[in-house]
Amino acid sequence: MNAKGPRLGAQPVTLGVDLGGTGTRIAVLGADGEVVRGKSFPTLTGDPAAAVAGLVTALTDIADGHHVSAVGIGASGPVTAGGIIENPATLPAYAGVDLPGAIEQVTGWPCVIDNDAAAAAVGEYAYGAGRGSCSCLTVTLGTGVGVAVIVGGKLVRAADGSHPEAGHIAVPGAPGPCYCGLPSCWEQAASRTALEEIAGETAADARLGVAAVAAAARDGDSGAVRTFELYGQHVAAGLGTLLTIFRPDRVVLGGSAARHYGLFAASLDSALSRSEHYRWNPPIVAAELGDIAGAIGAAVLARVR
Repeated sequence: MNAKGPRLGAQPVTLGVDLGGTGTRIAVLGADGEVVRGKSFPTLTGDPAAAVAGLVTALTDIADGHHVSAVGIGASGPVTAGGIIENPATLPAYAGVDLPGAIEQVTGWPCVIDNDAAAAAVGEYAYGAGRGSCSCLTVTLGTGVGVAVIVGGKLVRAADGSHPEAGHIAVPGAPGPCYCGLPSCWEQAASRTALEEIAGETAADARLGVAAVAAAARDGDSGAVRTFELYGQHVAAGLGTLLTIFRPDRVVLGGSAARHYGLFAASLDSALSRSEHYRWNPPIVAAELGDIAGAIGAAVLARVR
């Protein structure tokens, strides 16, 4: 037996960052997909220089003792093909900043950036619910609605190389205009925030959080059950369009609202019903990697940069 044991950080690792509108998660990913370390904290706001410096500090702290080969970032988009976040609505401190360049300059680690939905999809495809799929559509229902499609192991891209913002498609029934410019947008209808708003309108006690409303729905409370019926219809409003366009062999639902998938699955399935020749109903499965999916996927993207 070697009394000294293995040296910490002997094998190279990649760092993955999930840079969301409300929270930031970092994962240290080993070569076999194991999350060696992880941390989360509220997404930094305010002065851009301070926000970038804070993220760099968080990365160097969590990487202490490891040999880092690269860093990947999944950011709440849009993210240009050149790697610039263009999202002043939810990431004001990082919008317009060359974040990969800043990280590379300070740390010396190669850094790539992509849309957070793309990162989550890559994570689930590599190590989660998307494994073995030929054409996987991943939808994250969180602060916003993120969408990514992987066909033959590759992300579907726009003509300019950027990530299509399919969470921002027009749907009926959205509660108000979106910052994307649409008067009725899927993100406004099907995000976690939208679920919270529906719960406030349909639950017996509007002060209850979504978790409490979910518990009431499982106990058969009619108002709580109606909350998730309506939400399933809102999710279907956009998902039906994406199924028609991409015809994937699997759909992965992730994000915080998807934790309640069992409560809106029947409503979603009913709302997706179409006539025989236009029907496309692949398996819809819950994401497996949880809140860390985006950070894991960002680390995978860094490997294949």
